[in-house]
Amino acid sequence: MKKTAVVTGFAVAFLVVAPGAALATTPTTTTPSASPTSTVPVDPEGPFSRITRLLTVSPAAAQPGARVKLDFACQTREPAEKVTVRSAALVFGKGLWDTGTVKDVKPGKYTVTLHCGPETSAAILEVLPVKKQVVKVPAGAPQTGGTDAPPDGSGAPLAAAAAMGALALGGSGLVLARRARRR
Repeated sequence: MKKTAVVTGFAVAFLVVAPGAALATTPTTTTPSASPTSTVPVDPEGPFSRITRLLTVSPAAAQPGARVKLDFACQTREPAEKVTVRSAALVFGKGLWDTGTVKDVKPGKYTVTLHCGPETSAAILEVLPVKKQVVKVPAGAPQTGGTDAPPDGSGAPLAAAAAMGALALGGSGLVLARRARRR
């Protein structure tokens, strides 16, 4: 008799809880991830999804100043439903959501969110660091107008002394040669 009462109790509990569990809905949320995501709220007019192609960003990684292409499809039910795309890393043209320019922001991953009426779709854009241009310091005669001597100038005093000695020797020889002709 106890077994029958326990089994009957479980059956009644199942019949009471099962319809509620079957009809329960879970709220939808958007979490940033590497793949595109979408949220579709419960619509009283039926299971019509406004977002027919989830948002994607191409290329998924870009440097500041680069242009990225956004691909998505959105069908609104009425003119009051707006289509917008938002991101802290992108600048869009007025009313144009098909391309965006990467802002000069800190490198990292940023969420790009499509709002199609009450529905949303999100994708991730990675902003890459700006590559700095390597500047070569010119050296030598063709670039600076100097000589091919070492840049520290260690050979300059010796070369100057040698040139002055040669000039003095040549000048002395010229003076002696003129004196010899006068005599």
